[in-house]
Amino acid sequence: MLQITSPLPLSKIRYRAKKRGLKIRADGTGNFAVISIQTEPPRPLVGLDHVPLWVIEQVILTPLPEPKPRRKRNGGSQRKHHDDHRARDDHQASHPAAASFTHLIDLLKAQGGAP
Repeated sequence: MLQITSPLPLSKIRYRAKKRGLKIRADGTGNFAVISIQTEPPRPLVGLDHVPLWVIEQVILTPLPEPKPRRKRNGGSQRKHHDDHRARDDHQASHPAAASFTHLIDLLKAQGGAP
């Protein structure tokens, strides 16, 4: 069987794996396993248990997808935030208890007792 040797030394592969939260462990058969240290307890990744080093190198050197852009915060005023909650409350008024509660608030407003 033809064994493809890895151009990178094992130490560099382990260093790059550590950046991704992984560990490379050698098993007794000359193959390796990739273990995720971000999970508790640490577990081997699916499909990367007892595989040759060149496979692990391909997995480690594959670029990760770009992170999603951060959500922009709403730069509006407190009033806009309050109106958003009121609109959401109107949407939730389909429940019978919520409808009676909003009716009670409307009655209090009509009497001048609620702000």
